[in-house]
Amino acid sequence: MSDDPITQLERVLREEREAIRRLDGAAVLDLAREKESSMAALQGLQGSLDDRQKARLRALVPALRQNGILLAHARDILRDAIAVARAAQRPANGAPAARMPTRLLSVRG
Repeated sequence: MSDDPITQLERVLREEREAIRRLDGAAVLDLAREKESSMAALQGLQGSLDDRQKARLRALVPALRQNGILLAHARDILRDAIAVARAAQRPANGAPAARMPTRLLSVRG
């Protein structure tokens, strides 16, 4: 992609936020890789960023926090849904329920 790393990171954070809201685990994982790539590119630019670029990076902090909070909420929602599904599968005689997968969706931020 021809965008600079800051522009890439801005785009990735927007797309990640939407993917989290849709609970699209595959997209979140793909975007996490893109985010890591953008961050690595930014590491290479350390010391050469001008004041405008530094301000753009500082402006991304709220978006990073918001996505982190959304990821935590998505994880909690899925954990609760798994618990409800497991409880619903429990036989009336109290025998252990069949095991459901514990990792239905992986979200990393």
